Amino acid sequence: MEHVENTWQGLEDFLQTAPARDLDIDCTAVGIASVKGPTVHFKEILFLEGEIHEDPETLQSHCASLVALWAAVKAPSLIDLGQCSCIGRRLLLQEPTLGRRFAIHATEINDSTLLFAVISSTKRWKDVETVKCLITELVALADHVSDKNDLRAEETEAQQDTGLNWYQFTSREVDILKLVAAGNSNKQIARELGSSPNTVRNQIHALFRKAEVTNRTELALRVAAAT
Repeated sequence: MEHVENTWQGLEDFLQTAPARDLDIDCTAVGIASVKGPTVHFKEILFLEGEIHEDPETLQSHCASLVALWAAVKAPSLIDLGQCSCIGRRLLLQEPTLGRRFAIHATEINDSTLLFAVISSTKRWKDVETVKCLITELVALADHVSDKNDLRAEETEAQQDTGLNWYQFTSREVDILKLVAAGNSNKQIARELGSSPNTVRNQIHALFRKAEVTNRTELALRVAAAT
C-alpha cells in the first residue's frame, strides 16, 4: 500500500491509491457514533467524500444499520443493502437494480462510542479480503488523524450542554427544527410548510449556523437533547 500522510487530506489521498482506486468507491464516510443496544446515534461526521448524499440526514439510515452490524460482529464487514436510500435524485437512474455494496469497520473509543468508516460502490467486489484490508487500514488512518482525547473532551462538553436555547429561534424555525429532527427531507418539510425545497434548504443552512452545527444529524441530536 502506498504511503499517505496522517491527515484528513492524507485519508482522501489514500482513497486514490491502488487498490482503493480499483474498487470504484464513490462514497466514503468517517464518523463518531454511540451504540447502546440496538440504538445508534451519530455524534459527528468527520469526513464525507462523494456526491450521492443530497441530504445529509439520509446518511443515517444505512450507516446506522452498518454500525449496528459492526457492533455485533466487531470485524470488518461487507453487505449489500439494495438501492441506497441516500442516493441523490441526480444519480438515481444510474443506480443498478442490484443496488450497492457497503463495507464497514470501526474502532472503539470507549464502551459505547465508535469511530467508524464506511465505503460504498456499485461495483461487485470480488476480492473480499482486499476490501476488508482496505477498510481496516482506512479506520487505522482515521484513528491516527482524529484525536481521541479531543473526542472524549467534546463528548463531555456535549453531555454538559447539548440542548438548544429555543428563545433564539422564530416559530417558523422551531417548526423546521422539529421536522428535521423527525427525519423529514427538504421536500417533505416544504410540503408541510407550504414552501419550496430550495427555500427550506437555505433556511436549514441558516439554522446550522445559528445552532453551531455542521450537518442535519448534529442538528437533530441537539433538538432531541432539548426536547
